[in-house]
Amino acid sequence: GALLALNKPPGLPVLGCPGDLSLDALLPTLRRRLGLAAELHVVKAPAREYSGLVLLSSCYHTTKKLQQFFTNARWRGQYPATYRAITMGVPAEVKGEICTGLRWQQQEDRAMVRGCQQAGGTGDTPGSAEGCALQVVPVPAPGRRSLARKDVKSTLTRYRVLSAVGGCALLQLQPR
Repeated sequence: GALLALNKPPGLPVLGCPGDLSLDALLPTLRRRLGLAAELHVVKAPAREYSGLVLLSSCYHTTKKLQQFFTNARWRGQYPATYRAITMGVPAEVKGEICTGLRWQQQEDRAMVRGCQQAGGTGDTPGSAEGCALQVVPVPAPGRRSLARKDVKSTLTRYRVLSAVGGCALLQLQPR
């Protein structure tokens, strides 16, 4: 079957209620436009709040095998997602780890913020009012209480400098 990769915008849920705009609701139209005979299945996709790569398959068995691969990799502590970023500034070490906390924060400039949960959302994002202005911000040294209350999420990302020139760097990043 066919494998297809799409770039999902932030704010688009993978699943939705009948009649609501969601990735799942768009799949039949996408299948017809691509001329595929088989139904498309979501292998892997980012949550509603995030943009990113969506992997689709037109073969049910391929979908299940790939989903199992990602599940098994997570259980083994292996994370197959790898990203690239261009940074202003070059890390002191050629490779290392970034360990920090992340939390949602209300923002002053609503025009800059994307990915807020709208009314009737999934509950993954604080503040469900229409037009909310939230952004993810780093918390360098999160306390035990904020982690226990899940106000802050602890994160670990491995990085490697692939290239550096003119005070900028190309990094390979692997979140854990």
